[in-house]
Amino acid sequence: MAHLPSLSALRKRRAALLAGIGALSDFRPGSLVERYRKCGKPRCHCAREGSPGHGPSWSLTRGVAGKTVTKIIKAEAVESTREQIAEYHHFQQLVRELVETNVKICDVLLEAESGTDPQEGEKKGSGES
Repeated sequence: MAHLPSLSALRKRRAALLAGIGALSDFRPGSLVERYRKCGKPRCHCAREGSPGHGPSWSLTRGVAGKTVTKIIKAEAVESTREQIAEYHHFQQLVRELVETNVKICDVLLEAESGTDPQEGEKKGSGES
């Protein structure tokens, strides 16, 4: 049976994760999509067979309160928007690690209080959060 890291090591890890979160640059959630459209004018180049249409135009979509919100992104802001989305994914990873580290800290504290193994009775894949 594997034992948890020391409380001191876990608290250092938590401090490092919090520092990592504090050091993040600008971030935003969402998906960046490149779109082409047809204008509907019969004589326009986009009406020709095989034409991708007008574009690209870029849109950023994300869910807010159960609804999809779309924001148009100018071509010159596409790269910075990609960086912001990547930074958001990094933020999410740090938060997942922070939660897991805090769970381990709480388990060590429970073990110290009760003198029992915190992994006892815990089932893998039980779906508890």
